[in-house]
Amino acid sequence: MTTSTRVTDVQGRRLILAHLDEAVWPEDGITKNELLDYYTEVADHLLPFIANRPVSLQRAPDPLTGECVYQKTAPPGLPSWVPTRRVRSAHAALGYADYVIGGDLPSLLYMLNLGFIAVHPWSCTVDALDRPDQLLFDLDPTEIAFREVRNAALLLRDLLALFKIRAWVKTSGGRGLHVMVPLAPIHSFEQVRTAAETIVRLARTREPRLFTLDMRRARRRGKILIDVHRNHRGATLISPYGAREYAGAAVSAPLEWPELERALYPEDFHIRNMAERLRRVGDPLSSFFRHAQSLAPLLDTGRARRLRPMA
Repeated sequence: MTTSTRVTDVQGRRLILAHLDEAVWPEDGITKNELLDYYTEVADHLLPFIANRPVSLQRAPDPLTGECVYQKTAPPGLPSWVPTRRVRSAHAALGYADYVIGGDLPSLLYMLNLGFIAVHPWSCTVDALDRPDQLLFDLDPTEIAFREVRNAALLLRDLLALFKIRAWVKTSGGRGLHVMVPLAPIHSFEQVRTAAETIVRLARTREPRLFTLDMRRARRRGKILIDVHRNHRGATLISPYGAREYAGAAVSAPLEWPELERALYPEDFHIRNMAERLRRVGDPLSSFFRHAQSLAPLLDTGRARRLRPMA
């Protein structure tokens, strides 16, 4: 074995971690070994968001093209201790496919060792595949100051609060923000999406110049797309604390709402400072799943009942 290979035991599983000196973010000098160490440090905070969920896996950027490949279904040849489940899927030719099910640290490190850099979980558990336990808003800006994205997230928070629905927020790791609501698994995906679309329409009524529904990036310069299509069965979102492919190894960082009221930027949060941040300020999502909510106050409004599907 070369010096860039290490054999280690993690929670009773023997892992052979290879190519540890390989640069994942060459411009920043960040290696695969540093990435594995990062995930080990934040695992206690990340794993609850992928546990018992189908996940898609994101490969490191291609050195030549810079593109990232997403592995939606389970890669072949996994050891028996990596949990998988056969799931009905629109991505499978036969209607079903095997998916990796998020769980423990050895499974996560095994996947990272294969060349993946992040996991993107479904918004439901494998035991309730048609009943999401999260409502998600993906704020995707195009050529607009990040302060406007912060203001947009605060507006969504305030609109949800009108219906006594509490929300949490994290950076996307790119230029956007994710607003998240923990749910009791009692609603269908259609109901959750209707609730999300209702809030988006209210936001557009408040700030018509700020928001757009147009998915075409060339047509939304200076606007923010609030993407509610994450609220479909099989759709995924980067896990909290997940590393992103961009230069600087930014991560999807959970935030406290007051932090959005002062200047901060997604690139402020990366794999080299998140462990220290957790020690200093704690985990803003630590109580997330203890606050499962119902969307009934929102779905029972006339606006939601009249809502037609958005384009």
